[in-house]
Amino acid sequence: MIISKKIYLIVIAIIMSSGLTLQTVYGETNQNLISVNLKQYIQLQTGSDEIKGTINDSQSVAADAYTLVVKNKQETLLKKIIVLNQPFEAQLSRKLKTQDQITIQLEDQSGTPVINAAKIAPTKWHVLNKPTNKVKTSNWGNVFKNSRIAPKKYQVVQAPKTGLSYLKKPHYIASRRAVTTFKETDRSVNNTIKGYQTALLLPTQSTDLVNWQLPQGSVMHNQYLYVMYESQEHKSYGRIVRYDIDRLKQLGIWQNGQDNLRQLEQKVNQHNFATTTDEQLLQTILVGPEFYMGHGQAVSFNKKYNQLWLVSLTKKSRQQQLTQVDLNKLYPKERHKFIFKDTKNKQSFHGEHNLSIDDQGNVAMIGMISDKTKKQLAAKNVQAGDLMLYHGYIHNGRLQMAIANTVVRQKPGYFGQFLAAKNQTKQLFYLSDGVYYALPADKWAEGTLKQADINSGVYTEGYNTREFESQGWDSQGNSYLIVNRGSEVMQETK
Repeated sequence: MIISKKIYLIVIAIIMSSGLTLQTVYGETNQNLISVNLKQYIQLQTGSDEIKGTINDSQSVAADAYTLVVKNKQETLLKKIIVLNQPFEAQLSRKLKTQDQITIQLEDQSGTPVINAAKIAPTKWHVLNKPTNKVKTSNWGNVFKNSRIAPKKYQVVQAPKTGLSYLKKPHYIASRRAVTTFKETDRSVNNTIKGYQTALLLPTQSTDLVNWQLPQGSVMHNQYLYVMYESQEHKSYGRIVRYDIDRLKQLGIWQNGQDNLRQLEQKVNQHNFATTTDEQLLQTILVGPEFYMGHGQAVSFNKKYNQLWLVSLTKKSRQQQLTQVDLNKLYPKERHKFIFKDTKNKQSFHGEHNLSIDDQGNVAMIGMISDKTKKQLAAKNVQAGDLMLYHGYIHNGRLQMAIANTVVRQKPGYFGQFLAAKNQTKQLFYLSDGVYYALPADKWAEGTLKQADINSGVYTEGYNTREFESQGWDSQGNSYLIVNRGSEVMQETK
């Protein structure tokens, strides 16, 4: 028998659960197994006493055996001989509890650790606590600076026909595939976005924490995607979830149809313990505290001042508020209440559930003329379904808005889902389910808008469509969509 100076190898017969009867077992060693990741393929679950998995050593081809030790603090829950690179199953001395602080370790036959102990914890979303500081509030009063009834006649610009009606609800369909592709139809006009394809499958099973199945408005700024989620339990409340897109790309789960985040949410919901890969993914997602957000689709990013804003109705039906969100705390920093009131007839009216702010700080909202609104307007040439533009800016810490004297006929679809500004082209993108209009904001505000200025993208067959929630652009100018009924991020295809 040849004895190494550092390693003593002996051959013993071991009856293993895997059915193997003869393995090579380490004796005493001073060498660490630096290529072994104890957390990567171990499966543990809160409320269960089962453990299984495979501990891999990429540098070893021999059937090396060690003692696996599982502890809760000083309490030993398992000691079992396992063979590297081979699956095993075992039973702990009791079921795991939520408050347990679990470590796993490998020891040689003398009981000496051969690798640093690994702490392993249940898979949990990273959730920020509600800040204790008070949110700054103010009341701007009336922010409307002209009159909706002033024009005797509005300029009417006919938009491209989309094949959809503002009077008929779409028929929503769900995605059952890993990768979904949308292609523009022949109803698109001067459209530069030829299609969309799945970029990232989002979590989609709602819980008491986040209403994952219903992402709403979103904005992308630098490496982060901020998505609004409305609460199922508390009306008009919700959370912001921040996704680190750059890190997700580095981890290889962008534009490949993999469902890593949905597998992760399964582990969270089932209280499974996190592997190393799980922990890497968890670090890309930050869940903000719950707050009053109104309808979460009305959100925009003011790049001029590096501010995230959302607009919502207050508890008073004719009053709205602009909320600035702290980008680090994902919680309101300040709130400003305001109303729209006609300067001539002093009649206040409902605000709009959309908001856009471009790189220069110009603010825009789009509203649809209803049968009731038409009766209130002095102009005789407007119709129900026409779109009106409210435009303005925040000046000296106060919002100022006016209405354009041009209306666009007509709304592209039933639900007005989102409004976004594409700064590279100075266009407003008004999104409905399966369709959008792209309109030059300056021309609309100035009254020089022509039909040829309006582009449209249509991505639906008849009235069958996914639910489009928001639209935006990344730092490279690529358009993306947040889509429901199988929550996902889609990115434009050329």
